[in-house]
Amino acid sequence: MINIFLSIILISLSTFSEPLNKIEGKIVRVIDGDTVIILDSSNDQHRIRLDGIDAPESGQPYGNKATEFVKEITREKKIVVEWRKKDRYNRILGVVYADGMNVNKALLENGLAWHYKFFNNDADLAKLELQARKVKLNIWSETNPVEPYLWRKNKKKK
Repeated sequence: MINIFLSIILISLSTFSEPLNKIEGKIVRVIDGDTVIILDSSNDQHRIRLDGIDAPESGQPYGNKATEFVKEITREKKIVVEWRKKDRYNRILGVVYADGMNVNKALLENGLAWHYKFFNNDADLAKLELQARKVKLNIWSETNPVEPYLWRKNKKKK
């Protein structure tokens, strides 16, 4: 009876969380601070949106710096992407690791991205953003930094 009960619980828990997928390869293009293209060992390209963060857009303060930061820390590195789902644009939402370093977190730690709270409630990401804000790193040195989603929204209105 207990085995049946445990089996039912395990089956129901597994339906609530999507499986973790992995892609290994190299970055062949950094589109911006939170979007990259990975080439895997089968020569398939995957568009990756860094999950849980929103980096400034090009044309926005620190947009180019965020893009260059990602290029620098991923150049010639073994890249692993862990992901569970895709976004509405069919991009993989993933955590990117460059030789084991979490790139998503590195952007937050260096004040080059916002924690994308609307889509992600990871307390560690929120804490990293707060730490960068406190010491006024990069985007947080601005008087009134504009979150990228608001910047995109305002740009569409024009």
